[in-house]
Amino acid sequence: MIRLLVEAGLGLRSVTRAMMFREDWSDGLNLTTGGLVRSFVAVLLSLPVFWLVLTGSYRLVSELSDLPVPPYTSADFIIDQLRIWLVFPILAVLLTRLAGIPQRFVHWVILHNWAVLFLFLVQAGIIVFYLAGLLSASMALDAIRLFYLIIVRAIVHISVAFVALQQRNVRGVTLAFIPVMVDLILMEVLP
Repeated sequence: MIRLLVEAGLGLRSVTRAMMFREDWSDGLNLTTGGLVRSFVAVLLSLPVFWLVLTGSYRLVSELSDLPVPPYTSADFIIDQLRIWLVFPILAVLLTRLAGIPQRFVHWVILHNWAVLFLFLVQAGIIVFYLAGLLSASMALDAIRLFYLIIVRAIVHISVAFVALQQRNVRGVTLAFIPVMVDLILMEVLP
């Protein structure tokens, strides 16, 4: 377990280095097929963070809305987890092949998995400040909408695509945003 936590620490460090476009972003990161499989440990590590974000978001929405908030079911949880962790690798296979860089698939998925955990931690930080009473509900919602969704999520996905795919151009931005747009569409159409 400690080894997995160390690997998670290296993964999160790699994400922060990627956000700074550092050439050494992958130092210490296992970029093999085994590393790809192990990067899905981020799923397990993200579950308590996901729960915190989910419960805090429900409280936030309940505070801001006069309408009852529909319950979050087990089916909703399964759909969300599949959307978060399965859709991206499928898109990454297709996009790296279409872009003519299939050898970068493993790099992109590994770094993306750790980036998802990083993004959950950012959301959790906002929710913790809200739950602690340091942010009002409207301030927390604005922080999630403006700071997280527009700024942080964009920066993380663009930098991850730039360094993992070695595409520091419009092509890299396009490759970064296709999975984000697909995710946003799926969030709207799935129950």
